Amino acid sequence: MKRFQLVISLAVCFSFVLISACGSSKIEIDPTSKPIVQQNSFPKTITVQGEEVRIEKQPQRIAALSLDAAEAVLDISGAKHLAVIPKSSTDPALAFQAEEASKVEHKIASAASLDPEQVLAFQSDLIIMTKVHNAEQDADQLLKKAGIPILSLSAWNTFEHIWTNYAWIGEAIGEEDSAKQIIDEMKAKVDEVQQKLEGVAKPSVLVISPLGPGTGPYFIGSSNISYEIVKLAGANHSADELGITRVTKASIEQIIKTDPDYILLIQWKEGDAADLDEITNTPGWQTLKAVKGNNVKIMTVKQLFYPNRYNTDSLQELARWLHPDRF
Repeated sequence: MKRFQLVISLAVCFSFVLISACGSSKIEIDPTSKPIVQQNSFPKTITVQGEEVRIEKQPQRIAALSLDAAEAVLDISGAKHLAVIPKSSTDPALAFQAEEASKVEHKIASAASLDPEQVLAFQSDLIIMTKVHNAEQDADQLLKKAGIPILSLSAWNTFEHIWTNYAWIGEAIGEEDSAKQIIDEMKAKVDEVQQKLEGVAKPSVLVISPLGPGTGPYFIGSSNISYEIVKLAGANHSADELGITRVTKASIEQIIKTDPDYILLIQWKEGDAADLDEITNTPGWQTLKAVKGNNVKIMTVKQLFYPNRYNTDSLQELARWLHPDRF
């Protein structure tokens, strides 16, 4: 009995020593370090462009109302938690994730013509949208009054914006690791291109694209992701010479005036050049330096015009075209 009591006493003392030691140990804490947040931990508060968004639990019915936002969610986690997406997400001419998008039950019109009441009818527990048009901004204010968490994103016109938006979306839907993997992959491709192009002579490149089927040709300026892709591919963008920041109706007279070394033509649908005929069928087109030198390249809107994770692949392709000696 005494021996048993002695064992118990020793065990209690040993436990007490351990507890005391743990309690008295000095733990060094870096005051600048961020708290570790467990993957998928909810509830959480995300600060998006200075605005706090509170999400109580992992979203199960996400409404991704813009093509760029829908593509990002589909990239990060697939269709499993999406309740509604824009119809454009299922168009393979516009979206890389069209096949996965077809699995989403509900599709609505583009974000430019949003109906807030229709969106609320899908009983979503998270709304993600890009505010570009007035209709989107108005819908954003109305939807916020319904008490549903909303990630209101700005334009995706640089790689930094794309990476930031992917990180916010990943955190909001509890898929931080998946989002980070995509971001890291994109950054690695950009870095590789920049290393190979160090010190290259930069030719001029003009980008011409329709804004939709039947719109005709437009000059694309610095407000679009294609501007940064051209610059990072080792070129000077002719929009700077023309003083263009936003999309502007193209004319053969302006093209002849700037006479770029290279021309990028963006097709709304691969193989359909009808929207560019207004420019390319004019007599002046054949007088251009880029045309004479066979330095005209055709790409699609989903490759160059719309922001997505595959823009880095377009960057690699464009850099090889402009600077084949570096690849």
